[in-house]
Amino acid sequence: MRSPPGTEVLQRTMPLFEFRCEKCHAVTEVLCQGGRSENHAVNCARCGSRAMSKVISKVSFKVVKPAKYSEAFLHKARPFLRARKETAQYFAEGKGSEDAKTFQLAERIGERIDRTLAARLPSRKH
Repeated sequence: MRSPPGTEVLQRTMPLFEFRCEKCHAVTEVLCQGGRSENHAVNCARCGSRAMSKVISKVSFKVVKPAKYSEAFLHKARPFLRARKETAQYFAEGKGSEDAKTFQLAERIGERIDRTLAARLPSRKH
């Protein structure tokens, strides 16, 4: 008997689910085979409790706007940006991921460079 379309993918994938412990409030990630996530089968990684509830996880996505710099460059630039006095405080703030902060800083720097070049270089008129 043949499975309905799309079910083969579910049967082959093993997604991560997050569960919050009702005792200690720790979040535990569980790799669930076949896409099934029964709460009673999950123990808290911190305290061992079985009193768990499924958490709706944050979704990760990419912006359609093309970046000025490649991800490889941003990855290499991050240690420099973190070490600089002018940008270290931005990383210390608790909002956003390291990738997001690096991307935003690089975009700001790129825009400043673009403005500086536009102001100092003669315009090309055809």
